[in-house]
Amino acid sequence: MCDRSKFGAVVIFATLALATACASDANRNQPVTTTTNTGSSTAPPASQAEERNKALVRVIHAIPGGAAVDVFADNTKAFSSVTYKTVTPYRELSEEQDTFSIRPAGLDTAEPLAQADEGLDEGQRYTVIAHLTDDGKGAGLRVINDDLKMPSAGQARVRVIHASPDAGNVDVYVQGRDDDDLFDGVEFGEGSGYEEVDPMTATLEVRPEGQRNTMLTLPNVRFEAGKNYTIVLAGRARTAPKLEAIIVEDQIGGATTPAFAASPTGTATDR
Repeated sequence: MCDRSKFGAVVIFATLALATACASDANRNQPVTTTTNTGSSTAPPASQAEERNKALVRVIHAIPGGAAVDVFADNTKAFSSVTYKTVTPYRELSEEQDTFSIRPAGLDTAEPLAQADEGLDEGQRYTVIAHLTDDGKGAGLRVINDDLKMPSAGQARVRVIHASPDAGNVDVYVQGRDDDDLFDGVEFGEGSGYEEVDPMTATLEVRPEGQRNTMLTLPNVRFEAGKNYTIVLAGRARTAPKLEAIIVEDQIGGATTPAFAASPTGTATDR
């Protein structure tokens, strides 16, 4: 006799596996539209890049007061004259390129200001963050995998990338919700990973880890269902230029609207 309970479990497992595979295909087979306060761009589907043995890479310049830079992948200039707070469009790069460096714009033979070694996987998306070093005096590079996915129904996905060298570990709260942080203990030079949140338009507060005082207030930040958001913390918490945020919105397929209704840079508070 057939064990119906086992048969039912197999059917449920197969259905879940099929649904997961379909969701993964949807993530990879659609273009991604990126929107910041300066405009938007659309990158090809990850599956198309994979067919060409390419990865998709973009750059965020998060060095306050820093001049424009050129970004090299191995010995090839991949991005030119990237200025502070710029989020470049994604560009297809060979999976074989694994050393990134930045130089002052136009000075191709100059010594790199910073360098990072990171292997690329075909069909994956990456963000290269140019940031201050932990002593606040030099430049550093960090390559972060962009795990872009369609959020669960009715949800948005949000992550924080910490690029402020003197801020220490930080927590991020929705103003007025002190009992429930969005992110806690985000370390300098690291990304938090994505968290799903309810859609909202809210004021966010960046605080020293475990404390109630606010270092940075971000008014009117909008998280819309179906979209991915990255908040990059740049600047300095104790000295000029002050702490601010670069907000990036990524949507798999379709056009986007900006992630903020007012100033995306927010207001820094002296500690």
